[in-house]
Amino acid sequence: MRPSPTPPVLDRLTSPTSLVVPVLGTVYLVYLATQPPPARWVGLGCLLVLTPFVTGWLLGRYADVGPWADSGS
Repeated sequence: MRPSPTPPVLDRLTSPTSLVVPVLGTVYLVYLATQPPPARWVGLGCLLVLTPFVTGWLLGRYADVGPWADSGS
């Protein structure tokens, strides 16, 4: 039995432009955190929840550790 080909959705998720999405999202949340309430509280709350994921993504992408590492370790 042959393995199925990679679905087109996964190709789009691994494209170079999709690497910009987490960075832009983080920048937008920082912008929200600098605005007057209630946008400030939404931005801070989202940053609080997403900070571990962003840290893990950065470590996987640039230090090659964790679940987002390209080497599969």
